[in-house]
Amino acid sequence: IDLCAGPHVMRTGNIGAFKLTHVASAYYKGDEKNPQLQRIYGTAFKNKTEMEAYFTMLEEAKKRDHRKLGKELELFVFDADDVGPGLPLWLPKGTALIEELEKLAKETEFAAGYQRVRTPHIARESLYITSGHLPYYRDSMFPPMSCIDPAEDYLDQLLELSASKLTDLIIGLDKRGRGADFGEISEREAVEGLDIWRKSLREEIESSAVRDMSRPAAIKLAKWFDDWLPGFDNLDRKLRDEFFLRRQELEAWKRGLSERYYLKAMNCPHHHKLFGAVPRSYRDLPLRLAEYGTCYRYEQSGELFGLMRVRSMQMNDAHIYCSEEQFEAEFNAVNEMYLKYFKIFGIDKYLMRFSTHDPSKLGQKFVDQPELWKKTEDMVRNVLVRSGINFVEVPNEAAFYGPKIDVQVWNVIGKEFTIATNQVDFAVPARFGLKYKTKDNTEATPLCIHRAPLGTHERFIGFLIEHYAGNFPLWLAPVQVRVLPIGDEQPLIDYAQGIIGELRAQQVRVEWDFSSNKINGKIQQAEQEKVHTMLVIGHRDLEAGAVSLRVHGKGNLGAKPRGEVVADLLASIKERRA
Repeated sequence: IDLCAGPHVMRTGNIGAFKLTHVASAYYKGDEKNPQLQRIYGTAFKNKTEMEAYFTMLEEAKKRDHRKLGKELELFVFDADDVGPGLPLWLPKGTALIEELEKLAKETEFAAGYQRVRTPHIARESLYITSGHLPYYRDSMFPPMSCIDPAEDYLDQLLELSASKLTDLIIGLDKRGRGADFGEISEREAVEGLDIWRKSLREEIESSAVRDMSRPAAIKLAKWFDDWLPGFDNLDRKLRDEFFLRRQELEAWKRGLSERYYLKAMNCPHHHKLFGAVPRSYRDLPLRLAEYGTCYRYEQSGELFGLMRVRSMQMNDAHIYCSEEQFEAEFNAVNEMYLKYFKIFGIDKYLMRFSTHDPSKLGQKFVDQPELWKKTEDMVRNVLVRSGINFVEVPNEAAFYGPKIDVQVWNVIGKEFTIATNQVDFAVPARFGLKYKTKDNTEATPLCIHRAPLGTHERFIGFLIEHYAGNFPLWLAPVQVRVLPIGDEQPLIDYAQGIIGELRAQQVRVEWDFSSNKINGKIQQAEQEKVHTMLVIGHRDLEAGAVSLRVHGKGNLGAKPRGEVVADLLASIKERRA
């Protein structure tokens, strides 16, 4: 028993109920050379009611597992062999979820004054050095890609050829005419030959082909050969040592010619570049730049878990650039956006985790600016207190550039998720030299709020799958409506296709089942696939201009006029009813 791990109780009498859950074998102290022991797992509760509720939740969680439902509902797949672990592939039905979430975010952000931007999926190493991410997040980023442009590639080949010729010359001179490459030549003739060869090489280096592509590199290469040998006073080991020293310099320069690129692990450095791309005034603030940007993070294979922990993610990202005076209103507006989304998705229980820094780790885990840490943490804390939002304060979990809020939510069966983050950045804008003109015509650096209320598509959809158990509301359902005709007579088919055309004209995701299955079989299949609404059409419906309405989980709601059903469907989708 691990008595130190906790949680602890004062006495065993506090334990009202307990249950052993499973056993597993383990080597003593984790060493396979030691004896094998049995590890016993169990859990304890204050009373039997709480314990039963806990195990009921676990059983329900298994049924709602997003990995299981994702496969059954044909939402997403993984292909670890060819595509790679942690890289989800979205099927059409899963893509429908993504597009609905993006539509919601874009409408909400447009109403709140956000402007949409686009940025590339890769960037030079220098961008992440400037931002400060590399020292802190290098291990979570994919390894860099090294690229050499055609001009540098040509010079690289030229350098290799030059080094080879110089090696041959040294060998020849060292053999004092005995080398096959130089024959019976004197030292003076070899030196003159080297000078002629070096002049011809300079002409080649400074040719238009190289000059037009990379003039600075060509000049540097020419200077390298000018400086290579000051003279040939000594052709013994000293000369060879000099050559190998120069060769090392050559290799170092070659490495410098290549450019290192990283897959984008975060959007903020790109957005900082967009802020700095044009002159900014206090009249431009607050500036809210939003992007559903794709990021890539090299999570350890053992940490990958369905959609909850992936290596490719599409983030509901935005960065708000504001003055200190505007900070409280902007930060509070972001929190209000969270609450709006919670209401839409029926999230009743939530908690904001306010993460602060650890003063003992300044300069290591956190940027070394203690005054700004205190100032911004006080600002965030005051906003949370005044707004009355439920939060807890957690030390030593801030971002490296400022305090943050992690949003914890609980789904309908009580399972906890972290779905989003809200961060304050007082350090990185200054590293990029971001400035704006104040009312006094002086320059100031903006604060930056990083926010992602819907987190990433991957994690949020994983949460929604389990939250709804795959029974998505109409507006979000991958298949919103399926038309089920009873029979295959042409008038019935024409009537069904008319309804389908009417709904598709309004961007409703509608399908039809014209198979030869009996109507009960069609209904059963639609229920298994969790199709939200089924429109059953028979001859009486055709004659009355009606449809027989079924809703997943509610059963048969009876025959209703076609126009009334269509109007209600469109209103439910538009209003995003639960």
